[in-house]
Amino acid sequence: MKQPAFLLLILGVLGTSSAHAADPLASMNSWVEGQLSTHAGAPAAYVFLFLGGLLASLLPCVYPLYPITASIVKGRATPGGARWPHPLAYFAGLALVYGIFGLIAGVSGGAFNSVLRLPAVNLGIALLFLVLALATCGLLHLPLFSGGSVGDKTPGLPGTFVMGMGAGLLSSSCVGPFVVSILIGIASGGAGGFAIGPALIAAAKMLSFGLGLGTTFLLIGLFGVRLPKSGAWMAKVQWALGVLILWFAYVYLEKGLSGCGFETSATQLVFAGALLLLFAVYQMQPEEMLPDRRTGRALNALMAVVAVLALARGILPGGMTSTAQPPQAQNGPKTEQHGTLVWFLSREDALAEAKAQGKPVFVDFFGTWCSNCKAFEHLTQTDEALAKALSSAVLLKIRDTDPQFKIWQADSRFPELKVGLPFFVIMDASGNLLYKTSDYTRTDEMVLFLEG
Repeated sequence: MKQPAFLLLILGVLGTSSAHAADPLASMNSWVEGQLSTHAGAPAAYVFLFLGGLLASLLPCVYPLYPITASIVKGRATPGGARWPHPLAYFAGLALVYGIFGLIAGVSGGAFNSVLRLPAVNLGIALLFLVLALATCGLLHLPLFSGGSVGDKTPGLPGTFVMGMGAGLLSSSCVGPFVVSILIGIASGGAGGFAIGPALIAAAKMLSFGLGLGTTFLLIGLFGVRLPKSGAWMAKVQWALGVLILWFAYVYLEKGLSGCGFETSATQLVFAGALLLLFAVYQMQPEEMLPDRRTGRALNALMAVVAVLALARGILPGGMTSTAQPPQAQNGPKTEQHGTLVWFLSREDALAEAKAQGKPVFVDFFGTWCSNCKAFEHLTQTDEALAKALSSAVLLKIRDTDPQFKIWQADSRFPELKVGLPFFVIMDASGNLLYKTSDYTRTDEMVLFLEG
């Protein structure tokens, strides 16, 4: 592989910025919440979920996956063979991802979300995305993505199926608020404990959404855009997909390292250093060696460095030093300040202050691994209307690592906490619920309830 191509992969990811389609997502999120609450147990719910998935497939942030889908299906189709096998395998893989989401939510009742918050799990997912990105760019060979038998160079259906699952994972980040609405409905409807019936119903609901979302992909694969003949353009699309997958590797790396006490700037340096190490070791291998073998050796070198650093962090003096801030004095309520806003850290202190001043309480459930939590924290300091409204309320911040978090999570009024973060609540001074949302972009609604 040419040097500029490998450098392009690095620079493409380091220069990527998140794009949000907040308004369409907010509208669709409200729509699906309303339909689920009205038709939660009826067959019509599955129809609405299918239609919701179909609408979600039209969001602008899903568009980049369409040419990728077309190129994958075209590139993997058997010359002269039937048109439908690979598009159907891709479609089935994409839809199955959402069925698995629903099954996990129905079986675990939110326990799986707790597992996903573990730093080690997020670091493992980051490594998986790194390997998939390198494989997508042709720098690493994964047998699953080739033919089904030795010597068979025809791409196999299992590989197409896995690629469809990858598209489902990538699209889930775009339609996240939409998916969360469904999972919240599933979590709130659970009776506790494992039951095969509710678990299968939960899987079927999410599968309905996935089938709707995947329909556009299926149509593109079967009848879609006319593409030029194979050539250099396919390599560019392949590398574009590699950059997209590598960006997700960074997202999960940030989640994992933030749980270990790393700041965002430190995570960026770690990611850049890892990519540069991969590139350097790759270039050190003999040029006559196959690219996938050179990449494999580079990955082994990276894993060796990670292992050494992990051992050093655990063994050397100071390796287990806590990154937590020193405890505050106990002669007053515990608080912390962000910008001009002061946040209480105890529910009792916040409610006592609210009763004394006759103000509402705004609760921000926060996780250091949660990128949207951090985005909202930034909004509290940059959105003047939001900051003004928050200053007129008593503010309470509950971290997911705080023992109080489990008490809130057990409250039947807040099934959202079983699904994930962020989550925001507005209560009166007596603790009565006034408003709640998992969408950090609904600042207008927050301001309305705070000033109402």
